[in-house]
Amino acid sequence: MKTENLAIVFVDIAGFTPRTSAQTREENLRMLKRFDDVVRPLVRAYSGRVVKTIGDAYLLTFRSPTDALLCSVGIHDGLAESDAAIDPSERFTVRAAVNVGEVRLENNDVFGEAVNIAARIEGKAAAGEVYFSESVYLSMTKSEVPSEEVGYAELKGISGKVRLYRIPRAGESGYNLKQRETPAPANGSASHPLAPVALPFGGLGLDRVRDRLAAGPSLAAREIAEKLPGMLQDGASTAKRGFAWWREEVRRSRTMQYITIAVIIAIIALIVWGVKHKQKQATPLQKLQRSLGL
Repeated sequence: MKTENLAIVFVDIAGFTPRTSAQTREENLRMLKRFDDVVRPLVRAYSGRVVKTIGDAYLLTFRSPTDALLCSVGIHDGLAESDAAIDPSERFTVRAAVNVGEVRLENNDVFGEAVNIAARIEGKAAAGEVYFSESVYLSMTKSEVPSEEVGYAELKGISGKVRLYRIPRAGESGYNLKQRETPAPANGSASHPLAPVALPFGGLGLDRVRDRLAAGPSLAAREIAEKLPGMLQDGASTAKRGFAWWREEVRRSRTMQYITIAVIIAIIALIVWGVKHKQKQATPLQKLQRSLGL
């Protein structure tokens, strides 16, 4: 069993169920695609991983809790920035929750108490909010992300109360980080679609990765890059289990010993046959000489 300490993020669309009941299928798919188009590039830019989607919710993992928080506010600001080109009836807000802890890695998925706590914290977050646990607060880089204590909360299925924090929105008293200079847009235009001050979190997580967002890989390459680590991990795990089983069977079973010897002999015979067959094959020059009777 493989375990790892990771930052776990849940992010979903606030009020998704009532919105869905009033939408056509095309409208719902369009909303989910817009959400996906914001989430995945930002997760990639912050070196995170999309573990899976559950309806409108995304389960994300990051090695850095600070990156997890910056990506979360980046998602909020990315959606708000794109609102300028969207009909008001199609706009929506999201909520996010972050927790840090040990998780179990299995079949390209993550499990454990840390995941359960993150999911419960998300249920406490209101629309447009980013909530996180005390474990995140203690391990984050506080000079890069503002924070404000919410208080202790009881989470369903979790023993004891959990101390929660939130990221203040731009303009709130707790948003007291040093003002960062907004980078110039990649397309050379005079300004971004929305000025940073108009974004919920002031472009805190969005501005610092604009260059990486602009230089992102194609969709196919992105999907392969996201899935490849899990596929390699699963393949290595399967090969390891298979080798352990074979070694144990060889030790205790004479039949397996005979089968192994037979397989080795067959492989050697095939290699010898292949080498001899290749040697017998004429090269193009030899074929020409034969056709000329030389």
